[in-house]
Amino acid sequence: MTTDILKNEIARALNDINDKSFLEALYTIINTRSEKFDYELSIDDKQILDERKALYKSGEAKTFTMSEVRKKVMKNLSA
Repeated sequence: MTTDILKNEIARALNDINDKSFLEALYTIINTRSEKFDYELSIDDKQILDERKALYKSGEAKTFTMSEVRKKVMKNLSA
């Protein structure tokens, strides 16, 4: 079963549950498991990304194909 199907089945099942203590417990579980990203880039980080983006757009940046990346990863993992 895919993640999307599971989410839909859970949402459908929740609509039929009226047990407040169960729903509160489930709410607690969900809140501790959900990922929250409260991160903002610093000015320096944003500047670095903007510079790299400009290099990429101008064709000056060194890029790799997925095949090249896989080879490098496999080489580093076996080292």
